[in-house]
Amino acid sequence: MSVNHEDEKGISLTGKDIMPTKKVERNMSSIAYFFLWVGIAVQLVTPITAAQLYPALSPMQIIIACIVGNLIVAILLTLLGDIGIRYGIPYAVYIRACFGYLGAHIPGVVRAIPAVFWFGFQTWMGAYALDAIMKILTGYSNLTLLIIVFGALQIINTAMGIEAITKFEWLASPSILIIGIVLQIFIMKQHHLTFGEILSHGGEGGVTMGFAVVVMMGTYITMALNAPDFTRFLKTDTDSREPKWWKANKGSFWAHTFGLIGSMLLFTVIGLTSGVATGTWNPIDAMVQTMGKDNPLLLIVCLFFVILAQWSTNISANLLPPGYIIVNLFPRKISFAMGSIIAGIIGLLIQPWNYAEFVPQILIAITATLAPIVGIMFTDYYLLRKRKLNVDELYKVDGQFKYWRNINPAAVIAYIPSGLSVLISPDYGFVTGFLISIVLYYVLMKYWISKVYDQPEITHSNEKIKINEVEKEV
Repeated sequence: MSVNHEDEKGISLTGKDIMPTKKVERNMSSIAYFFLWVGIAVQLVTPITAAQLYPALSPMQIIIACIVGNLIVAILLTLLGDIGIRYGIPYAVYIRACFGYLGAHIPGVVRAIPAVFWFGFQTWMGAYALDAIMKILTGYSNLTLLIIVFGALQIINTAMGIEAITKFEWLASPSILIIGIVLQIFIMKQHHLTFGEILSHGGEGGVTMGFAVVVMMGTYITMALNAPDFTRFLKTDTDSREPKWWKANKGSFWAHTFGLIGSMLLFTVIGLTSGVATGTWNPIDAMVQTMGKDNPLLLIVCLFFVILAQWSTNISANLLPPGYIIVNLFPRKISFAMGSIIAGIIGLLIQPWNYAEFVPQILIAITATLAPIVGIMFTDYYLLRKRKLNVDELYKVDGQFKYWRNINPAAVIAYIPSGLSVLISPDYGFVTGFLISIVLYYVLMKYWISKVYDQPEITHSNEKIKINEVEKEV
């Protein structure tokens, strides 16, 4: 495969940042991966969401929704993360098998939009906390300048690569958890609340449990798609092509489950406590109201925790994924560092903080648009190809995944009605979008596309699926 051949076709499929990881590059332990997920999951969207769901739902209902929603996400993270463990390729590359070489840009852009949105939103929250600290210490305030400076620092950190991100999470995650627990205890003491009193509050109605579960899923369902971006760097105790699924994925499963659900549960409780105690959904305003006069030093410490939490989440969850997606658009011209910078700038320019009062509705929309892609990926990898993949073909312009003009009609056709189905029942939009995409994509691929555009893993036209040399090094 020559560079000229790619240029003639107008398609470029290779680049140093999206090639399969080799064994020497897989240096992230399961413990480091757990701390990475703690760092990803501790952010202010979760307490904001919990506070905005109250009092329509009771605190107990919101906690149950948090556990159920994030358990589903943890399972999906592990299922799709197997792609990274087994083949060492990022989401932006694997999705070519589902949508085609050019069609892959459709789910890529759909995935990138919420990531850059949340980057801008959480940068605003971190800058908002930094601005509050400056007011306390100097009386000076310039939120716009702080948004730019804080955003730039996170972009630089992300552009330094996965190792720099992991090292930051090792520092940030334990301190964030400790300060989060301290904050919870302080708010309860300050307002003379017990857990029993918090949980005794009832819901006023107007919101269903289905809505709450989907909202809770919306925070990290985005990450289910690009789980391979992280798992491709995981150390494994076995051959990456080990057919026993649990043996290969148990480390990532525990990291996803405890790192995600534990952190989300803690910050859901913090959000509920803040909402019950102060009546405000903005956790920074709640901190200022609670501690501003009597405990300015503790307030500064807690606000520093807010800054650290937003930084920790943004670099791994909201800049790394769209960085890879942008690289995939122009892999020979854009590096991962440049992709991260572009994603960060877009996230700031769209000013998502203007929509801060509509977080649950935004999360519903994100879940709805991504659910069909999750269903298509799951069906393609597990039900059709049965975890067998010719990685070499993913990087060939005239390869197996060219389909019709480099777009897979099965994926596009399955995606449209699956996404539209969400409009019928938004509260259960993930379920309908996920299931309809599975059925449509399976039928279309199995009985139409794979017969027109040979897919050996599906049709079994080759007794032994070729494994390329890169994969052998994983």
